[in-house]
Amino acid sequence: MINAFYVSKSGAKNYQYYLNAVANNVANINTNGFKAQSVNFTDLLYSEKHGLQFGNGSRAVVTRDMSPGGMQSSESGLSVMVKGDGFIAVQGADGQIAYTRSVNLGVANIDGVSYLVTAAGDFVLDNNLNRVVIDDAQSSITLKAPAEADGESGYTLGVFTFVNPQDLIALGNGKYVLNEEAGMEAIPDTASTLAQNMEETSNVDLISEMAKMIAAQRGFQANAQMIRTVDEMEYIANNLNA
Repeated sequence: MINAFYVSKSGAKNYQYYLNAVANNVANINTNGFKAQSVNFTDLLYSEKHGLQFGNGSRAVVTRDMSPGGMQSSESGLSVMVKGDGFIAVQGADGQIAYTRSVNLGVANIDGVSYLVTAAGDFVLDNNLNRVVIDDAQSSITLKAPAEADGESGYTLGVFTFVNPQDLIALGNGKYVLNEEAGMEAIPDTASTLAQNMEETSNVDLISEMAKMIAAQRGFQANAQMIRTVDEMEYIANNLNA
């Protein structure tokens, strides 16, 4: 079998991954806090035959653009987003700690204690990873980041940053968890601030995604044509002695 068949197969499959990422980005262009994915290609190990090197195709590498999105006013009663590179710490009902950029919030009374929670039911945490408890006597809720804590009243949320935020693992619903295999650690963020009653929009660039869609289509077509060409060559070779 001609090696070009397997090389082209890997190329077609990787362009399929590329198109899948573009489709997901476009589908989430209006999803608050969404971070766009991008696909890059890298070559595989080379084989040597008769003193010549031959490639063995490509491999897709998926990364995520963690740059901040835009800001827009929120229509919900209580929401907050991070201005800067930080993430707000939240905790699910299963105890898992996750991190998010923009959340809609509310207050849930559990066993007589009022906790600050997200719209998904996760507990909002402070910088010590304790659940934020709300005083029922207060008529309004003011939220702040550790960088804003000095001399200001309100509830301080846990805001953290990461050395390589692109290594975070997405859970969906705008939440991310640490990639333990990458040795990630959450670092208290002393620079980011919070914007209350604001939401972070998606950082997807629609024009860029349309250009990527065309590139993915052309790349897939070229590799599919290469597979057909190799198949025809195999057919001719197998029938030389017929």
